[in-house]
Amino acid sequence: MTADNTLTRFLEYSDRLAASADADPNVIGLIFLGSAADHSRVDEWSDHDFFLIVKAGFGEKYRGDLSWIPDIEEAVLHPRETDHGLKVVFADGRVLEFAVFEDAELELASVNSWAAVVDKTDLTARLEAIETRSRASAAKPFDRAKEFELFLALVLIGAGRHRRGETLIAGQFIRSYALRNLLGLIRDAHAPVPGTESKQDNLDRFRRFEIQYPSLGRRIENALQKELDAAARDLIEIAEGLRPLCDREAAQVAAVRGRLDWI
Repeated sequence: MTADNTLTRFLEYSDRLAASADADPNVIGLIFLGSAADHSRVDEWSDHDFFLIVKAGFGEKYRGDLSWIPDIEEAVLHPRETDHGLKVVFADGRVLEFAVFEDAELELASVNSWAAVVDKTDLTARLEAIETRSRASAAKPFDRAKEFELFLALVLIGAGRHRRGETLIAGQFIRSYALRNLLGLIRDAHAPVPGTESKQDNLDRFRRFEIQYPSLGRRIENALQKELDAAARDLIEIAEGLRPLCDREAAQVAAVRGRLDWI
């Protein structure tokens, strides 16, 4: 399928979602998120991400009865993920990721890229305030010492569990928990590739990292393909090379290396 056809199909379904929400008297808003709001990002793997805002008392009805979703009869999966959030997967592979909020619950959300395509009660002003709050929270000063120490502690715990034989949880510690801190350390130490600054997702360090840091992205990916002990050691080496370590940080790394016999 060509890029033009992909975008056309994506927008056609967006219009059907909007029409369904607009015609429903119990719905007060439909908020598109991510690529559903920013069409320049749409590709064949783009999901429809959105919030459906309903009147008080109707939240569970719309989370439990999905007949308001166009083509729902073609769905093969529709798991409830959180109190408010669900996913729908259609037989052709299309995916919806959404949350249903009652009017008073909207402020529970965080947003960055969004578009209010149905707004019956001036939700736009509230979403602008939510976006401001979300960005302010994401813009808190980066605590390098805390992030560095957490990274080392998580690597040590993960490597220890791997050596104990708990491979699955070890992989989670090294390839997810510790990696999140490492990505923060990288973003703090280095600017992204020029021209990619706007690609950053201030709500998720993992999103589009490879676009902004292609060389380090490849290096991390290569590390993660290795056996867990080797992967953990490579991540430590990446962290060490981001910028010169102070004496305290060097001593912390030495302690972790010593415990794991990496010296």
